[in-house]
Amino acid sequence: MNLQPLAPTGGRVVVIDDEEPVRNYLSDVLTLDGYLCKCFAESRAALAYLSENSPPPDLVLTDIYMPGMDGLELMKRVHAISPGTPVILISGIYEMAIALEAVKAGAADYLFKPAGPAEVLSLVAKHIHPKAQPGRDAVERALRKFLRSYETKSLPDQHGAAHMEPAIELFQALGFKRYETMQHSLRVAAYAGLLGRRCGLLPCQLRDLELGAMLHDIGKIAVPRNVLLKPEPLDEREWEVMRTHPSIGFELLAALPQMQEAVQVVYAHHERYDGTGYPHGLRGEEIPLFARLFSIVDTLDAITYDRPYRRAQGFDAARREILKGSGTQFDPRLVRIFLEVSDAELNSIRARYPEL
Repeated sequence: MNLQPLAPTGGRVVVIDDEEPVRNYLSDVLTLDGYLCKCFAESRAALAYLSENSPPPDLVLTDIYMPGMDGLELMKRVHAISPGTPVILISGIYEMAIALEAVKAGAADYLFKPAGPAEVLSLVAKHIHPKAQPGRDAVERALRKFLRSYETKSLPDQHGAAHMEPAIELFQALGFKRYETMQHSLRVAAYAGLLGRRCGLLPCQLRDLELGAMLHDIGKIAVPRNVLLKPEPLDEREWEVMRTHPSIGFELLAALPQMQEAVQVVYAHHERYDGTGYPHGLRGEEIPLFARLFSIVDTLDAITYDRPYRRAQGFDAARREILKGSGTQFDPRLVRIFLEVSDAELNSIRARYPEL
């Protein structure tokens, strides 16, 4: 059976890549799904086309590393010509500094080569419509509004619906559905607050702990979508990419005065007590207290909710797993305190923030 392209009803896409097989592959995938593609081997020719033709395309899909003008510079110039045109970056090489710059410069999204047809099509479809993911300005506005709510209110676990509005706006702006649910982040913040109170933290410390818990995975905003959403186990190359997200989160938040303590959770929540974690291989009490505490409740939530690779288990199973990791993954003193938390306390948080 011969596959014929659909009529070009999906939208107009400009594809830029200096490798002809990649250009042809992307064009074939998109054309067969009904998109009208215009392909270029280098950035300057693409930019000239974009400058001279109106209306602008619905989307630009460009490689990052190309001779002459690279994809990041091209993206900035596209935004200067047509601020509303989303630009998706695609590359077979991932560098944290480049990913961070891409986020700050307003990249609509990021794909890691090789990308399968379904990954390409789902990502293009997401951004080709008017309700595309909010840009960085929207993320920054939502984050600052959320942080202001922390300055004027007590603990998030004690707030009513009025406090939830800026939290919901922030999670929507960040596109957290890409890699986490808002409910997961609200639960781990509440669990962290519960355990933090057991540890005798002061109210101001609890606020910082819960804020860090809610934003612990914000760095994943710069991780390519097909790595984040891969249904199979990641290979080592993909894990290298994934392991950058704590450092990216730190870079995104560390300059904000309100985040000086909370950011400890963001950059150190994948460190392990025995020094085998990432990104810095911190050991024991080198790991900030907030991060040591958070790693326990994050594991609790991971075990007690369904994951693609296994079914949810109960609190007793989570306690056994956390106890097994005492002294290797977790701080033994904090594990002992956690084991004193009752099912009733944990269930109260689950009931407040169920998966939707």
